[in-house]
Amino acid sequence: MLENDLVSNDFKQYGQMIKGEERRVISLKDIADICGVSISTVSKALNNKADISKAKKEEIQKVAKELNYIPNYMASTLRSKRTRNIGVLLSENTRTNLMHEHFARILNSFKDTVEERGYIVTFLNSSHYSKRLSYIEQCRYMNFDGVFILCADYEQQEVDDLLSSDFPIVVIDHEVKRHINVASNQYGDMRRLMQFIYDRGHRRIAYIHGENEEVTKLRILAYQSFMKEHQLSVPKEYTYSCPYRDYEKSGSLTKAVLALSKPPTCIIYPDDLTAVGGMNIMQELGMRIPEDMSLAGYDGLNIVNIVRPRLTTIRQDTVSMGIQAGNRLINKIEFPGEETSAATVIVDGMVEPGETVTGLVRRKF
Repeated sequence: MLENDLVSNDFKQYGQMIKGEERRVISLKDIADICGVSISTVSKALNNKADISKAKKEEIQKVAKELNYIPNYMASTLRSKRTRNIGVLLSENTRTNLMHEHFARILNSFKDTVEERGYIVTFLNSSHYSKRLSYIEQCRYMNFDGVFILCADYEQQEVDDLLSSDFPIVVIDHEVKRHINVASNQYGDMRRLMQFIYDRGHRRIAYIHGENEEVTKLRILAYQSFMKEHQLSVPKEYTYSCPYRDYEKSGSLTKAVLALSKPPTCIIYPDDLTAVGGMNIMQELGMRIPEDMSLAGYDGLNIVNIVRPRLTTIRQDTVSMGIQAGNRLINKIEFPGEETSAATVIVDGMVEPGETVTGLVRRKF
C-alpha cells in the first residue's frame, strides 16, 4: 500500500473520530499524528519553510486544508474578544490620498507588518457623506482592536473624539498625548539637507515650504536655525508657502524668486513633485541645472529617478515607519500594560545627493 493511501486511511479514521464534535478546533498535534511527523515539522510545512522536503510539505498542507485547520492566531480570535482587525484612517484630499507615494509606501509597509502578525486592515470611511458614521462610531461598530491614523485633520472634533477613546492608536507625524507617534525626523533631516547644500558653497538659500502643518513647522525651524547659526541672511522674498504637491503653484513661486534682483543660488521645495514643477520653469527659461540654479526636493519619491538631472532630495524611510507603526500598535493591543502609553518614535531619513545641487566654491556671492 502506498504512503498516500495510508495517510488517506488515517485521515478517514480521524474524520470519524471527530465526527459529531461541534466547533472542533484542529491543532498542529492532530495534523502531526495523521502525517506521522513532529509538531515542529507541521509548523515548518504550514509556514512554507525551506528545511523540509517538497513532498512532505505538500502532504501536510493537504491534510491541514482537508481538516479545515485554522492557525493558532485565528483560533485564539474565536476564543477571545479580539477581531484582529485594525482600522486605518487616511483623510482623502489632494495631498493625502492613496495616489500619494509617500503615504502609500508607509501604508504598504504597515499592512505587511500587521498581516505577518495575523491582523487585517480596514479603512475608515472618511468621505463627506452626511449620513456616514463618525470615526469612533465606525470603530465601535467594526469592533476594531486598534486604529492606525496615517493622516487626518486633527482640528476635526470626530478625530479628537477618536483620540480621546480607549482604542489603542498609533499616528504618523503628529504628536499626541495619549498615543504613539511614529515620525520622520523632520528637523534633523532638514538640517542634513541644509548642511549638504551649505557644504557645496551655497549661502543664498531660498525655501518654498509647505503649508502650516506640524511637519512644516519643524522643517521651517530647522531652516531658520541653520541660517541663523551660519549668519546667513534670509530676505522675506526667499520664503514662500506652497501647498504640498501643488505643481502649478510651485512653478509660479519659482518665477517670483528667480525675478529677484539678487536671486538665491539654491531653492528648496516642500516635496519632490513641487521641485519638479520648479525645475520645469527653470528649464523653460533656458536655465541650466545645476550650473545656473540649484534646487532640492523632499520625500525621495520614485520621480527623482526619472527626471533629469536627477533630483537632490531627502529620502524618508517610509518602510521603517510602517514597520514601527505596525509593531508598536500590535504591542499596545496585545500587551496593554507593557507598551508605553505615549511616545514619539523618530525615524531618520537620508540625503540623496542627486545632480541638482552643484558646488559654488569659486563663485562670487
